[in-house]
Amino acid sequence: MAMADKETQVAGTVKSQDLSVSWISEQGTSSENTDRVCILMMANGQVRLTMQSETLDLKGMRLTKGHVCVFALFEASDPKNGKAADKASEMFMNMMMRYDITKKRADKVMKKCLSKTDKAIAKEFGDSSYKASVAAFAGKDLTACSVNGGKVFILSDEGKLIKFSVSENAGVMFAGLSWKNVMIVSYDYPAPDNEIKGDMSWPVRDLITKRELSSLDNSTSVIRVQKL
Repeated sequence: MAMADKETQVAGTVKSQDLSVSWISEQGTSSENTDRVCILMMANGQVRLTMQSETLDLKGMRLTKGHVCVFALFEASDPKNGKAADKASEMFMNMMMRYDITKKRADKVMKKCLSKTDKAIAKEFGDSSYKASVAAFAGKDLTACSVNGGKVFILSDEGKLIKFSVSENAGVMFAGLSWKNVMIVSYDYPAPDNEIKGDMSWPVRDLITKRELSSLDNSTSVIRVQKL
């Protein structure tokens, strides 16, 4: 798993026999990267967990209750305060690790984990204090999730681009096997929806230059999953 040399970036790639995943998180001109990129997958017989977080940075963890593939982006509603997104990402990923979703749909598990996380975060930080976008895979079946405006783009086998985003609270969508690429982007990712399909074919690191992410005021992140 490769990590970026630049301290303000979090980047990497990882592959399994079914999936290829790449990600980049650019701090921009802000003093802190408040995005939280979470990558959890089974790759080459080992479970790998990478979290960019103020409180958690785990790699190489082995699960005791099965295996999961989950890719998530948690964003601060207030770009100057990432504490709620940080806490939410840690709580959600820790809960997801308790379940084996490799052979069954992930939607019920995700709803349960998101509900528990949201109640805890709302109690501590107030409502709508973070946004989240999640893609979970049970085998190759895709379940997408959006919280408070988080954005997940799905390219179907037929070439149709589907945007899944829920403006308030949380929503979960089961997409099954009819997908080719998935792209999770920050809420303020500077590209119109009709250009996302083109960005799916670009190397993730090149999107920093294409979209001028390093010059933006706030953090911007991309997670892309491709079916092999």
